[in-house]
Amino acid sequence: MNRAAFLLFVALLFVASLNYTQHNSAAKPASANKQSNIKPPRVLLPGWSIDRVAAEPQLVTPTDCCIDDAGRLLVIECHTHFPPENYAGPKTDRIYRFTTDAQSGTPSDQKLFYEGGQATMGIANLGDGWIGLLSRSELRRVRDSDGDDVADQSEILLRLETKANYPHNGLVSLAVDADGWLTVGQGENFGESYQLIGSGGSKQVGSGEGGNLFRCRADGSQVQRLATGFWNPFGLCYDPAGRLWVVGNDPDSMPPNRLMHVVPTADFGFQFRFGRAGTHPLQAWNGELPGTLPMAAAIGEAACDVVVHGKYLYVSSWGDNRIERYELKPRGASFESRAEVVVQGDANFRPVGLAVASDGSLYITDWVDRNYSVHLKGRLWRLVDHSENPNSESFPSLSENEQRAAELRTDELIAVNERLAALDSDDPFIRQAAIAGLIDSKQLDQITLDNQLSPKQAACVLTAWRWLARTAPHDAAIKNQLAQWIEWGLTQTDEQVVLSAIRYATEAAAKQHLPAIESLLARTELPPRVFAAAVASLAYLETGSAAGSMRDPATEKKLLQIINDSKRSATLRAMAVAQLSEQATEPSGEQLAQWAVELNSREFSLAVVRLLAARETDQAADALATLAATETLDLPSRADALAGLSRTAGRHASIINRLSRPRQPETLQREAKLILNQAIYEENPNLPAKEDFHAWDELVGQGGDVDAGRRVFMRKTCVQCHAHSGRGARTGPDLTSLSGHMT
Repeated sequence: MNRAAFLLFVALLFVASLNYTQHNSAAKPASANKQSNIKPPRVLLPGWSIDRVAAEPQLVTPTDCCIDDAGRLLVIECHTHFPPENYAGPKTDRIYRFTTDAQSGTPSDQKLFYEGGQATMGIANLGDGWIGLLSRSELRRVRDSDGDDVADQSEILLRLETKANYPHNGLVSLAVDADGWLTVGQGENFGESYQLIGSGGSKQVGSGEGGNLFRCRADGSQVQRLATGFWNPFGLCYDPAGRLWVVGNDPDSMPPNRLMHVVPTADFGFQFRFGRAGTHPLQAWNGELPGTLPMAAAIGEAACDVVVHGKYLYVSSWGDNRIERYELKPRGASFESRAEVVVQGDANFRPVGLAVASDGSLYITDWVDRNYSVHLKGRLWRLVDHSENPNSESFPSLSENEQRAAELRTDELIAVNERLAALDSDDPFIRQAAIAGLIDSKQLDQITLDNQLSPKQAACVLTAWRWLARTAPHDAAIKNQLAQWIEWGLTQTDEQVVLSAIRYATEAAAKQHLPAIESLLARTELPPRVFAAAVASLAYLETGSAAGSMRDPATEKKLLQIINDSKRSATLRAMAVAQLSEQATEPSGEQLAQWAVELNSREFSLAVVRLLAARETDQAADALATLAATETLDLPSRADALAGLSRTAGRHASIINRLSRPRQPETLQREAKLILNQAIYEENPNLPAKEDFHAWDELVGQGGDVDAGRRVFMRKTCVQCHAHSGRGARTGPDLTSLSGHMT
């Protein structure tokens, strides 16, 4: 054999050995692949450490993991999540079982427990030896009945029937509650129609509403809808007090990811039918719309799993390459929290699944690569607390507010009037508990349109009928009741009631309500949110769809009709301008400036200036210069227009210099000097010294000038990365929705 032939033989032998090592179904010692070049992520908690348990080729592309009845670790090895062409790996997914060494506490060997399934995303210990496996289209349970550590029993509990087939927006998460009910998370499914069918034929159906949580009995029977309004609820768990926690991904243009405390009949606001961007006026992300609940915390990008560990909730953030934890702070009948990073990796740390072992150690599956396709890489890590009393602090028990909410949901002795009174609570979780109680107790039928309801009560009753229609879409009596309440709601004046009626009419594609929704635009007093909802509703009901992106042609057409209608009030036209995308080329900058001068309305001028500044075109800048120079326009609007010229200062140096001169109004002088970077500090003797940070801190939150703050946002670099109230760039987080929720 010559040298070339010998080298070829060695190379082929090496490849064959790698292929055997990767796909061999026999036991694999966990210590076989301690590659020295794999950099572990940093642990930021004193007294904690992280160790690698397994790595490629021993384990590749792992998704979720769980602990079985004997305390052993089970890990999904996914081979079917976007496999590349000619992928050399198995054609189905695999479940490996790791046996834990009694002395070291680390897994000592790896054995194939089950092989099968496509796009397996979730795994959970169902008890009595059963392991639940969740793929995109089914929930299956498997069990080793003969003690050889290989599953030999297999049963399908749930089937998801739909045209959609994207790997991770079908069935995505699984957990078991204290009573043995199985809870299953379903992703947004591209808004396609679906049937979730359980054993015995029970099912839930839907279309377009986005992600849901369902529950069923341990055998797959009694399929029920539990909550809605998610994007992709990738991770869920029950805490020791029985609360259900969910982490979900965010839609395209609406960060952050959310940690959510889920209660029965909850709606968290997202609906795919209104576009995947998440910015549609009939979608909510943090309880902004009536009948929707707020998040408990803003969490890391591409959150995948959540588990209870001690007094914390631990969350894996695939996109931010880290593990976070959340300590809960009471907020009414729920909680709020902030992120604490406990493990931070580099770009090659992509945590997915989490599992807590009986000794308190935390197992982490690591996808490794940012590539969605399967790629023959993978890691498994073990995070350990070495302090004297690990997990010494327990998870919060139910508060008095939570116990009250539980009573409102389930107590059969609570009268309808008591639940109605609870609907007036300022706590959305108390209101949601009363809604669930009215539904489950059949008391909803006792409330009629003749009842003297407060606005909050009326909005909640509408929400209750909407939930019933969602869970029983073919019940004609329920649909009729909902239609009557919607028709009544559209005649009311309270913002919450009208918004509820608009939203529920639109999602039901109930075109019979079109005239009533159109008539809302003729009202003299119309809140901006109602205006935005009404216009979006009319566009959706007339066309049957909303654009998948941030711009919806049907909505823009309606907005332009209002903007161009001189018979409409300046206030209504201003709201239409505020809703118009900066990418829209009509009306022209010249036309908008002309209308602003003619109407001389602060509302209209402000909306025009913000739109022109966001367009960032020469034509728009010229229009801003015209407005800044127009002496008949109010000073705040002229100053706003001037601030909008900061990014084209050279082109409009003449007008900026002229407005900086002493004879000009002080507001304009100041704005022009700021654009020209001229020192103005000496002109404000009441301001603290530049280095006196404490004095400046004391000024924060004590009033201020909103107009001046808005001009800072336009004039400085903020607007280059961030958006606020619909204007600005979206490179960074939208500051409108993040206020008070992120550090």
